[in-house]
Amino acid sequence: MSEPDCLCSLWTTQPDVLASQGVPRGFCGHCEVCGRPGHTRHFPGTSPSSGTWCERHYRRLLWLHPMGWYGRRVYGATIVGALVAYTLWRA
Repeated sequence: MSEPDCLCSLWTTQPDVLASQGVPRGFCGHCEVCGRPGHTRHFPGTSPSSGTWCERHYRRLLWLHPMGWYGRRVYGATIVGALVAYTLWRA
């Protein structure tokens, strides 16, 4: 199962490239964090960069990185919550 936003299409156009790097079929790279098979795709947020991540680390970036798609909201809500709590505590 290939991801629609990754480079797995190289298996049909240039299979020698991925096979020479030891990438198993169904993936298009090795995770930059743990080395497991993963997909090369755009960073899941506002940063204009690409990388290769396994599903576990891609989801982690989505939620925990301050520039990740959900991470921006998590960090923003945390900061707003802290400011509200501080304001209420000071009153």
